[in-house]
This record gives sequence, C-alpha cells and structure tokens, in this order.
Amino acid sequence: MKKILFPTDFSETANNAFLYALNLAENQNAELCVLHAFQYPMISGGIDAAVLQNVYDTIELSNFENLKDHIPFLRTMAEENGFSNVDIKFFIKEGMLSFVLPTFIEEEGIDFVVMGSTGNTGFDKVIFGSNTMNAIRSLKIPVLSIPNGFKYKKIQNIGFTTIFEDKDRKALDYLLEIAFRYQANVHCLHVSKDETYDVPTLNHWKEYYKDEPIDFSIYVAEESVDAVLEFIKTEKIDLLTVVSRNKGFFEKLFSSSFTKKILSESVVPLFVFHE
Repeated sequence: MKKILFPTDFSETANNAFLYALNLAENQNAELCVLHAFQYPMISGGIDAAVLQNVYDTIELSNFENLKDHIPFLRTMAEENGFSNVDIKFFIKEGMLSFVLPTFIEEEGIDFVVMGSTGNTGFDKVIFGSNTMNAIRSLKIPVLSIPNGFKYKKIQNIGFTTIFEDKDRKALDYLLEIAFRYQANVHCLHVSKDETYDVPTLNHWKEYYKDEPIDFSIYVAEESVDAVLEFIKTEKIDLLTVVSRNKGFFEKLFSSSFTKKILSESVVPLFVFHE
C-alpha cells in the first residue's frame, strides 16, 4: 500500500476510524489522504443566478472552513497516539460520497480505503445501508469498515472467511503481508451447512501455508452469520476479512440482521477484499 484514503464527516465515529487509518498507514509506510465530501442543497427555480451562486459559494466556504478547523484536531490526535511520522494530506470534494470515491481513488492512485461505518452525513448508507452492495462493489480496492462505537486496539488475530477457492489465496497472501507487519495470526474460517467440505483442498491449503501464522477452522451451521459471530468470539478476532466475490456469503454479512448484531455488539472491523 502506498496511499490510503480516509473519508471523514468530522463525526466521532469517523475520528475513531481515523486511528485505524493512521495505524495502517504507519504499518505499510503509506501516505494517508483525508477526504471530506459535501453536497450542495437542491434549490427550486425562481432564484436569481447571482444569489444562487452566492449560496453555493457560502456552502463551499463553510465546508472548507470545517475541514480547515478539523485539521489541527486530527494532527493532534495523530501525535498523541504516536503517529506523528505519518504523511497526511487533506482534500475536499463536492458531491455524494458514493460518487466522489471512485473518481478520487482513480485520480489519486489510492490503494486502500478506511471508513467509519456510521456518521452524520450518510456513512451508514454507504457502508451498512441499502446502498452497501453498490457502493462497495464500485470500489475495486480493499475497504476497511470500522463499526460505530468500536474502540481502536492492536490487531493480533485476523479472521479470514474462505470457500477454499484458488482466487481466495490472492487475498489471503495480501492479508499475510499485513499480518506479518503486525506480528498477528490469521484464522481461516470455512462454514459448512451439512458437515461436508473439500478435505483434499483443505489439506493442500494447510500444507501450502504450513510455515505461516495461519490456522484453519470448519464451522457447521445453517446460518453463516451465526457461525461468523461464534468464530469471532472463540478466536478473539480483531479484524474480520471477507472477499466480495463470495456473493451469497457476502450479502448475508451485509443483511440488516447481521448489521444490527454488529452495531449492537460492536463486534469487529470488517475488511473487504475484491477479486
């Protein structure tokens, strides 16, 4: 990772996620880009063009001032938590966040995104709401989502959900690089509904990764969400990783019922890889 993007709405939730962004930036020796996106209000006709432009200029200036006022706070937060060495740059863009993100990511060459899961300007709809699938699938780079209320802590155990397809190994190898820098362990989870799974493939994975800090677990459950929650508790997972290509499982993770469990139990940050 060379560039990490952190979108913020100046909320407490975003500030908490900022610590994860700083930590990853330091861990990967990456530049951290802080982005604030805002929208102009919808104004009906009949307003003089000059007046309308003045309204828009005022809104843009207000958002610029908000970001400018917030910059010292974020820099102080970085210094107080030992991240003063992280290279941070600040940006402000007009538009809905879900539309701004893909363009900004392409223009700035972003490699990774860290976001709070709720906030004052619709982060809940971007990450956990009805637009979740479209928003995350529109981004072709890894996304780390930090649940509202979850407090930053050291990453020691990383969970990785897999269906033992070869394409999952690309994400797992990427994850191992992060785990190595954190000196963390990776726990792989496969959920089976009827106790059947590909034993030869599992054995092949175990052999292939025998020298890595990885272990493998098979959970039998009708509902994959229940298995994941149990897995998180049993293995003391600090970060849960999924691959968005695994459509059925991925959609269940972002169902309203699972969302409520995450928000109510403050489970763990969710790390989304893309094929």
